[in-house]
Amino acid sequence: MSQKNKNTDSRKQRKNLTEEAPRTIKRREILAGAAGIAVAGLASPMSARAQFSGIMEDGLGVPFRLPLGALNYLDRNEYIHNMEIISYIEGPQLRSGEPLMAMWARGAQRMIMAGRGWLDVTNPRNPEYIDLGMGMNGTVSFQESTGKWIFMRTHGQPLSGAEPGFPHGRYHEEKFRQSVSYEGLRGISTYDITDPSDPKLLNEFSTGETGSGSHHNFYDGGRYAYLDAGWSSQFRMENAQRPNGNGLMIVDMSDPENVKEVARWHVPGQLYGEETEYHKYWFAGDHAAWTASHGAPSVPVRIEEGGRYGYGGFGHFGMITFDFSDIANPKPVSSLLWDFETIGGIPYHTVLPIIDSNGQFNNIIIGLPEAIEPDCREPFKPVQVIDASDPANPEIIGLFPRPDAPEDAPYGDFCLSRGRFGTHNTHCFIQPGRSNPNLVATTHFNAGIRITDISDPTKPQEVAWYLPPRGGEIEEYHSWRRGDTETVFIEWDRNLIWVGTHAGTYCLSCPALGAPVLEPRPIQRWTVPHGNRGWDNG
Repeated sequence: MSQKNKNTDSRKQRKNLTEEAPRTIKRREILAGAAGIAVAGLASPMSARAQFSGIMEDGLGVPFRLPLGALNYLDRNEYIHNMEIISYIEGPQLRSGEPLMAMWARGAQRMIMAGRGWLDVTNPRNPEYIDLGMGMNGTVSFQESTGKWIFMRTHGQPLSGAEPGFPHGRYHEEKFRQSVSYEGLRGISTYDITDPSDPKLLNEFSTGETGSGSHHNFYDGGRYAYLDAGWSSQFRMENAQRPNGNGLMIVDMSDPENVKEVARWHVPGQLYGEETEYHKYWFAGDHAAWTASHGAPSVPVRIEEGGRYGYGGFGHFGMITFDFSDIANPKPVSSLLWDFETIGGIPYHTVLPIIDSNGQFNNIIIGLPEAIEPDCREPFKPVQVIDASDPANPEIIGLFPRPDAPEDAPYGDFCLSRGRFGTHNTHCFIQPGRSNPNLVATTHFNAGIRITDISDPTKPQEVAWYLPPRGGEIEEYHSWRRGDTETVFIEWDRNLIWVGTHAGTYCLSCPALGAPVLEPRPIQRWTVPHGNRGWDNG
C-alpha cells in the first residue's frame, strides 16, 4: 500500500468532530469485553480488581525524571549558523508570533510590540524602546472601517504551572486558588493607537466572569475577531499549566467601542458534566493533555470578504478546521492529529497559514506544537507541514527536523541544556513586504531561533539558526525553565528578523532572506491584500 493510501486510511479512522462518536470507542469496547471475559473466571474481588486495573493502577506520567546527563549550570556561550547579528537591545522582549500581528507603522517609522510598550525598529542598527507602562499582550492591526490603528489586548487568569513546592501545578489546591482568584478583566480590551504614544481605551469586553479570559487571539483589522477564550469555570484542563481550559468565541469588532459576541463553540467533552464524550479520548484523566483551545483560528481570507475557513490549534483535540460561512454557527469540518501523538505538551499551539509572494494562501499550513515541561520531561513533538487543499481531509505531508545541538556545545542534545526544548512561536501572519512562502521562522525556547526551508514541503530543511547566551541562574527555577527564545517577527521588505528573548531583543539577518536593508524605509505593502486596503502610510 502506498504511503498516501495509508495516510488516507488513517485519516478516515480519526475522530471527526461532526460524527456522533469517535472511532476510539470501538477499541475501548473490545478491550472492555475482553476484560469482562477474563474477570468472569477469577476467584476473588481483589483478583478481579487487579485484572481490571493492571499491575500499577495509577501508573506514571509527566513530568518524566531529569535526564542523567543534564547540565548543572547554564551555558553562557552563543552559537550561530548562517545568520548575522545586526543589533541587540537589552531589556524589552519582542511580543509577536503568538498574536500573529504585531507592527504599527507610519511613513518610515516602524514599531513592534515589546515588553510594556513599543520597540521602534525604524533604524535597525539602533532600536529604541518606548515604555508605555502597559502590557502589550495582544494584536495590532489597521482597521479599514474606522481608519484607526487598533490594539486588541488580552486579559486572563495567571498560569498555574508546576514549580518547586507545587510539582503538580493546578492539582495543588493552593496553586489552583491563586489562579482562579484573579480579579482583573477576563476577556479583551480595545485601544485606539493611531497615536501609539497615547493609547486610548475604547472598550473592555468580558468573555465570562468565571472563565479563564483570553490568551491567543486572532484579529487582522476586519469585522470579526476570533478569541481563544474561556467563558466558564466549567472548562476542564488536564495539563497542570492552567486551572481552566478555553474554547472559541467570535466577536464583532466593527465598532471597537462596542464589541459584541457573535458565537461560541467548544469540543464536546471539554466541559465538566460532558463525561461520556470526554471519556472517549485516550488521554482522559492523564493530568498532562492540553484539553483546550490554545490558538484561536487563523483565517487567511476574511469571512466578510468571501473567505470561509479558519484553522485553530486545539491542543490534544487537534488542528480543527472551521467553516465560518455562517459566522453565527461555526462548524468544525475536520480535526487533524498526528498518527504518533504522545502524552503531554500542546500538540497544536499555533497554526500558521503560509502566504505566497502575491498575498494568497497556498493551502500549506504549519502546525506548531509547544513544549511545556523543561528538560524533555515529556515526549518531543515535531513541527508539521500540512496540506489543507481539502479542508475536510487535511494531510500531514512533512515534519521539520529535530534541531541538533551545536558541535562545540557542552551538551550533546538540547534535552540536556536545561529549560524547555521544543517550539513556541512562528513568525507573524501579517508582516511588511512580500513574504517568501519557502521560509518559516520558529522559536525553540532553549534551541534558539531556527529558519527552515519548506520549498519541498515533504522534506523541510533547516538552513540557519542562532542560540543566544543562556540567561538566568540555575538556582532560580523560573529564570531558566522556559529557555530563552520566545518570539520572532520578519520584515520581508528589509530582510530583517527580530527575535525576542528573556534578556532582550535581537535583530538578525540571514542569506536565505537576502541582503539586509539597514536604512529607514516606508512600507509599500503588507503580506496579505486585506492588510493594505484603506491603509495610509503618510
